[in-house]
Amino acid sequence: MRIVDARRLRGPSLGASGPGAMVEVAFARGERVDQRVKLWRHAMAFVLDYVRRSVMIDGLHVRRFHGGAALFAGAPIDLLDVTLELSEWAVDWAEREGARAHAAWFRRNAGGIVPPELHRAARDFRGRFARARRRGLVALEAQARKRGVPFLFDDARVTVGHAARSRSYPLDAIPSSIPWRALGAVPVALVTGTNGKTTTTRLVARIAKLAGRVPGNTSSDGVAIDEVIVDPGDNTGGESAREVLRDPRVQIAILETARGGLLRRGLAVTNVDAALVTNVSADHLGEHGVLDLKTMIATKSVVGHAVKKGGKLVLGADDPGLVRIAHTFAAERVWFALSPRVAKAALARGATTFFVDGGTLVRARGRNRVALARLDEVPITSGGTAPHNVKNALAGAALAWSIGLPDTAIREGLRTFGRAPADNPGRGHVVTTRAGVRVILDFGHNPAAANDLYRWARALAGNDRRVFAVLTQPGDRDDAAIAAFVRAVADAGANRAVLWERESLLRGRAPGAITRELARACRTVGLPSQRAPDEDAALRAALARAKKGDVVVVSPSLDRILPDGA
Repeated sequence: MRIVDARRLRGPSLGASGPGAMVEVAFARGERVDQRVKLWRHAMAFVLDYVRRSVMIDGLHVRRFHGGAALFAGAPIDLLDVTLELSEWAVDWAEREGARAHAAWFRRNAGGIVPPELHRAARDFRGRFARARRRGLVALEAQARKRGVPFLFDDARVTVGHAARSRSYPLDAIPSSIPWRALGAVPVALVTGTNGKTTTTRLVARIAKLAGRVPGNTSSDGVAIDEVIVDPGDNTGGESAREVLRDPRVQIAILETARGGLLRRGLAVTNVDAALVTNVSADHLGEHGVLDLKTMIATKSVVGHAVKKGGKLVLGADDPGLVRIAHTFAAERVWFALSPRVAKAALARGATTFFVDGGTLVRARGRNRVALARLDEVPITSGGTAPHNVKNALAGAALAWSIGLPDTAIREGLRTFGRAPADNPGRGHVVTTRAGVRVILDFGHNPAAANDLYRWARALAGNDRRVFAVLTQPGDRDDAAIAAFVRAVADAGANRAVLWERESLLRGRAPGAITRELARACRTVGLPSQRAPDEDAALRAALARAKKGDVVVVSPSLDRILPDGA
């Protein structure tokens, strides 16, 4: 049993109901897995009892997966570091003791004999636990919980309340007097799923602004306050969420919450007003013990369980996996659906449902129906020809309604968002060149997104024109994932691919390996392809071959512009 990853969680995550230490381990072939796990549990329990933290024993949890396990130990927020140190030590001890003693250890332990090393470690950790205590921090957390005031923390600061109704203090300078009457929450929504997160988050931020609120949002493009990027980059984790919720200008927060940040650090905020899970597909499998679609759904579901009593959870009804687990959530379910049959089934369950009826986006419950906007009025849907953005429009309207934003703002947001390229850069933007070639700029980079994206491109091109795909992939995706992506591109109607890579995408692969694997996958599915040295050259190559009426699809860098003269 060897450690492959160790981290502190500041909030709920997969296999963790709250703060604690997570250690992921891998098992060697033939290793006695049950024995090693029991030894880890025993060492943790013995030391925790010795340091008078036996209450933490109930927080020990093991999630097994093929080839490994995630070992979780719940901990108070001031003891995260020392609990992680203890868990890592317990793993090493369990490996040594298990390899040395095998089943004999359990016979000795049954007779009350405890190895001397365990006693020595317990005495050492007693001092470490005592030195780690931050009584002021723990007391402040308890007071906030008692008063129903949000509480955020990291390695440097603690924040009580949200945004304009918050105060932040250095961890080592927490005052004795807190202005509790000035503190409180602002509306908060979490957004997760495989595809559509950023577009939906931006749309809801626009609706919130039109409703007279100052929105703060996080996305894979950056942290935005009042729709202005203040911190560019992939900002979908807890640190970015805290940045928004500490900004005194923010009156409502819409936080994109990606799988990676959720698994690595846990949720930064709980008891939220609403959450959205757009869809879940088999993307990014293989990291942190998330090896299959069922586990990925459980990972994304963490945000749904963070909705407070009386809040709402928006789910994509076209996703069978989300329908199957809907009953596990305490929050009121709100559905959105592209399929009329699926929408009908959601309505039959008595739920509020957002769907398209006769070319109009509507909200319905029972016999009551409210028209929101015609598809030809919603720019991001391209008149209804872009099914993925129809879903995003429905999801955004559903989340905006669920967080209490008025229909007037929802209608105006649907009708205005996407008119300007800056509204949603890199997501479904269409440019027509002087030669009459339409270029779709969209970040779709996994099989599910590619299916929607290239079916839209095929619909725009019609049957007599061609669709060109300008393709790359991150190098940390395995060969099977790359092949599945190319297969989706080909099946959805692409006629030719131009392949490229850059150094930042290699992520452990050798130079040229990504384009070689893409070319192999193209040959397998019969998609003609050529290679280009970089993204600019790939786009130029596609445009050079394309004729009037053809469509070129680019999954671009977010600063992408068309080559001069296009």
